[in-house]
Amino acid sequence: MERDVQPEEPASGLSIALVHWAFPPTVGGVESHLWWYSRLLARQGHRVTVFTGTDGALTPRQPGVEVVRHQGLDLSRASADPGATETLRRWFAVELKRRGIRLVHGHNLHHFSTAPAEALLSLRSEHRLVLVHTYHSLWRGAENVRTAKSCGQWDVHFAVSDFLRDACARELGIEDVHRTYLGIDVEAYLGVPELTHTEWTRTVTVLLPARLIPDKGAELAIRAIGRLVRRSPELDPHLLLMDTPDSVDFHGEKVGFRKHLEKLIAEVGLVGRVAFEEAGVERMPDLYRRAHVVIHPSSYEEPMGLAPLEAMCAARPVIATRMGGLSEGVGEDGVYGYLVPDQDVDKLAQRMTQLLRDPELARLMGKRGRQRVVGEFDLARCYVPEMLRVYRNRLEQPDS
Repeated sequence: MERDVQPEEPASGLSIALVHWAFPPTVGGVESHLWWYSRLLARQGHRVTVFTGTDGALTPRQPGVEVVRHQGLDLSRASADPGATETLRRWFAVELKRRGIRLVHGHNLHHFSTAPAEALLSLRSEHRLVLVHTYHSLWRGAENVRTAKSCGQWDVHFAVSDFLRDACARELGIEDVHRTYLGIDVEAYLGVPELTHTEWTRTVTVLLPARLIPDKGAELAIRAIGRLVRRSPELDPHLLLMDTPDSVDFHGEKVGFRKHLEKLIAEVGLVGRVAFEEAGVERMPDLYRRAHVVIHPSSYEEPMGLAPLEAMCAARPVIATRMGGLSEGVGEDGVYGYLVPDQDVDKLAQRMTQLLRDPELARLMGKRGRQRVVGEFDLARCYVPEMLRVYRNRLEQPDS
């Protein structure tokens, strides 16, 4: 039986719910986005509640942000409970009413299970909810299309890139999807100093800031570093990979992958040149500070890629593959960074060598990249105002 809970009146601003399966310390692009976005909203006087399934979820050090967990959003249980929709419906009804929330912004609720999207959809009329959804990625296949149908009935739809917007229309049949680049919290990365010649010694660091799964290109990076070492003995390159034990593992891809990479490192002769370091949402600026070049050689169609934007904002030159929406962030090849073909070890090694041999080119590309991100991908200036405009417009509509 549901309790009759009276909603609290917010002190100022809007009461906003952000709903996603995971939240830091879980590592991933959506998780990082929600971490920074919730803080920025709260700084502007809005009250933000993050609903997630992450056990031990952190709460940002920002007044006005609350993180609430429910096992129905836990990916390890989401697809196994046949009563998940009703359980979540009752839980959301109480929690949203208690906080006076009418604006719900879901993120990637078109994956894994229909329960959260259906539960919130069933509450829309009774609680006068405005349901906003952002598609951060897209998996193809009949099952994924069926799972996405509930989200397709929500009020407003966003995709994080032109590439993904087109894919939503083509694969899911959702035509009215607005492309809105997420951007990053630039303040977190502007403190990283630009590259200078005095820092440029024979020993240089190449960073791959991505979850440790096959599609993110770690194997390609190791092979490219191996070729770089053999062909450019004047350089002493080291590769830094992310060890991400807290990242979401959608399909069991992490299992045994690090051991596979360690074996490859030995085969290529790079023992002592490749290191694994744990990553967290607030540790990334320090990792970019240590890098001379950042690579993102994904072998699948990335929806957008926030890591290259972070690296660019940290004034580091970026090399990424031409996959999915990556080029929308990196921009014109050779201006802000380099774009290379998928699985092209030689081209990746060539571009790394080019930048590592030319500190001035690396510095200039990093500087241009920072200017591009600050001008076009500033989360606080470019994304937050647009979202708030949409939120208010929908909440003020007579039928909402």
